Amino acid sequence: MICGVIGDYIGSIYEDQSISSFNLPLITPSSHVTDESVSIAAVCSALVSDNLDFAEIYLKWFNRFPDINYGFGTSSWIQEQDTDYVGNSDGNLAASRAAPIGYLDLPISLLLEYAEASARPTHNSEYGINGAKAMVYSLWAIRKGKSQREIYSYLYNFDYLMDFYTLENIKNTNETGSTAFNTVPMAIWLGMSGKSYTETLQNILYVNSDGFDTDSIGSMASSVAYAYHFGGNAKNANKDKGYKKLEFETKRYLFQSKNQPILQSVQEFELSKQICGIPF
Repeated sequence: MICGVIGDYIGSIYEDQSISSFNLPLITPSSHVTDESVSIAAVCSALVSDNLDFAEIYLKWFNRFPDINYGFGTSSWIQEQDTDYVGNSDGNLAASRAAPIGYLDLPISLLLEYAEASARPTHNSEYGINGAKAMVYSLWAIRKGKSQREIYSYLYNFDYLMDFYTLENIKNTNETGSTAFNTVPMAIWLGMSGKSYTETLQNILYVNSDGFDTDSIGSMASSVAYAYHFGGNAKNANKDKGYKKLEFETKRYLFQSKNQPILQSVQEFELSKQICGIPF
C-alpha cells in the first residue's frame, strides 16, 4: 500500500496552491506525508494484526503522530481520547485510508462491511461511509477486471456522476473542499485517467488550478492507478521505471525520517498479503 503514501507525498506541497501544470515536479525537498499516510498505515496495521477494532488502532496511530495536521473532524475525534466516541466527519480521509481493504482477496460483500467499519469511528456520516465503500469497491472491481462502465454504474448508487469528469471540467469546477462527495469520485476518475501511472499523477497537478485537496486526492488516485495500470501486482509495477523511481524516493524519505513506522506498516501489509494471504 505504498502507492497511497506515494500519492499523499506528491500531493502534499500543492494542497491549497493554485498551481496548474503537467510539468510540475512530482517530488521536491519540501514534500512530506500527511494524515492520509498515517491513516493508511493504521488500517494496514489493523488488517495485519487481525484486530478490526479500528477506533483503538486509529487512536494509537494518531497519538503516535501528534504533529500531523489532521482535518477538523478527525482532530475533534482525537481530542476526545475515547474509542467509544463517534465522529461524523463527511471528509475524504475515510476513503483514502480504506484503500488497503480494497486490495484484499475477499468477497466484495465482506470488503464493503470492512469499509463501513473502518469509516465509522471518525466518519460516521453518509458521505464518509459512502466514500470508503466507493474506494474499496473501485479497487476490487478494477482488480477483478470490471469495465469502467460497470464501475461507474455501481458508483451511481452513491450519486457519483462519473460521466461528468474530464480533465478540463475538473480544472474549471472551482471545487476546493475536502468532502468525500466532491473529491472521492473525482479521485477515482483521475486514477483511471492517465495512459501511465506517472501521467495520472501529472493529471492531478494539471487540474489543480484552484487549490485542491491534493494530498487526499493524490493518495486516492494513486491507489486506484496502481490497480488500474498494474493490477495491484508488485511484479507488474516493478517493470515501470517511472513508478519505481517514485516508490524509491518515497521509501527513502520515510526511512530517513521519523516516519519509519509508516513504511514498516505498509510493507508488513504488502508482505503479509503476498506470503500469508491476509486476513489470516
